[in-house]
Amino acid sequence: MNLLGAWLVDETDELALARLGNVLLEFDESGGLRYTIREQDKRQIINLRYRVEGSTIVTDQPSAPHVERTEFSFAENGVLTLSFGGVPYRFVKALGR
Repeated sequence: MNLLGAWLVDETDELALARLGNVLLEFDESGGLRYTIREQDKRQIINLRYRVEGSTIVTDQPSAPHVERTEFSFAENGVLTLSFGGVPYRFVKALGR
């Protein structure tokens, strides 16, 4: 498995939905990451740069530079787990993206 493509918060992860909201992550081949918070009537988009170091995603936001490190792993069923501040949140691959 790899990070490339679009990932949605797993609808069965109640903690992720409560804390993160309806989030879409889009990782591209050139190191771009679009973090979209999807609300009923609007979208908030944060454009980031990312790189992978082992099992860590290192992100930086060019408009407000600050490096963040997020541990990640894949389950056998393809679910992506990201640990923000040590708290795991599950994401599933978005079909058709």
